[in-house]
Amino acid sequence: MLAQRSLTTSPGIDGRSLCFRRTSTRKRAAVRAGAIADDDVEACSTSYSERASLPAPRTTRRGALLGTALGALGLALPSGRAAQAADLSDYLYQFFPPPPEPVMFPRNKLTQPFAVLLMRSAYETVDDLDFIAMNDFQKQFWRLRASEQEAYNLQYEPLKPKIGDISDSLYFDFISYSQFSTIAREMPKGLQVFREYCEEEENKTCQDRFRVVRRDASISDNNVLPGLFFTKTGDRIYSGLKDGFRNTQFGAPQPLPAGASFTQVTDAIQVLLDVCVKNGYALKAEVSDVDEAARSFRVKILGPANLWGLTSLNYRRAVVTNCYDAMLIDAFLRASGRPGARFELTTNSSGIEENWVLAA
Repeated sequence: MLAQRSLTTSPGIDGRSLCFRRTSTRKRAAVRAGAIADDDVEACSTSYSERASLPAPRTTRRGALLGTALGALGLALPSGRAAQAADLSDYLYQFFPPPPEPVMFPRNKLTQPFAVLLMRSAYETVDDLDFIAMNDFQKQFWRLRASEQEAYNLQYEPLKPKIGDISDSLYFDFISYSQFSTIAREMPKGLQVFREYCEEEENKTCQDRFRVVRRDASISDNNVLPGLFFTKTGDRIYSGLKDGFRNTQFGAPQPLPAGASFTQVTDAIQVLLDVCVKNGYALKAEVSDVDEAARSFRVKILGPANLWGLTSLNYRRAVVTNCYDAMLIDAFLRASGRPGARFELTTNSSGIEENWVLAA
């Protein structure tokens, strides 16, 4: 089973802090080494009764080899040094975490316009933030995708992603991961000035098919880019869902007035999630544990189309992740006069769980 990772975000253009927490995987070797009892290991939680019907996740070769090596090390050491073996295993899992297990249970097919909206929103935000030439971004995106596609396909055998079909959940999971992985790699080393390829004359700024691009001085600090990316991508997704995208009307709710009740807010968020499910984003998505006094609620998503990619990005401590539904909810809250919401996100073998707290 996958170890959980948590992602905490805070609002504002000064960036969103990303912090991750392991709860079980790294303790397995400590159990083998005898440093802790098996019943002390925290199991990854799921929030859905459907989990019992899901097939058991497969152990990856890398994870199995690492776990076996750490267990053997614990057995080889004197009993008095078992705790040291546990510390070593904790250290190794911190810097060499096992990759996430493949998602082997069936997921929904996405509608083409919805899948394009998600991918396009992220792409256009990268273009807006001006930290890399888009021709260079596309090149890096292609290289990363090509370098990891075969390993991804092998991981999912006998299932076969439909290469090029972003409505296929297996392929969407990979291509979305590849896009965000490229963004996360390039953003920390973002450029201030660069030459960008252009095909047409644009206000006489395109000479010899290249133009000089200068990033806005107000966002010159690369550290603010992740927060801006989260906000702008969410705004684009929400705009497409409520106003339409490429001749498709999704029927997402309009923003609520600032004086709307907490129940009205959470009900509208449920409608947003229903729109996502209707378009193949997940098997099920629901708002629960609504606590008006604490201004908190929980979002549970079963079988999202981005589960493997989101978990992979979390494991790699990417500065941005493809948490589309969280971006969407945040955008809706801000549009409804409720900025400053915070959430903590965890993944498990069957889905995503988010705990939200609205600003006072």
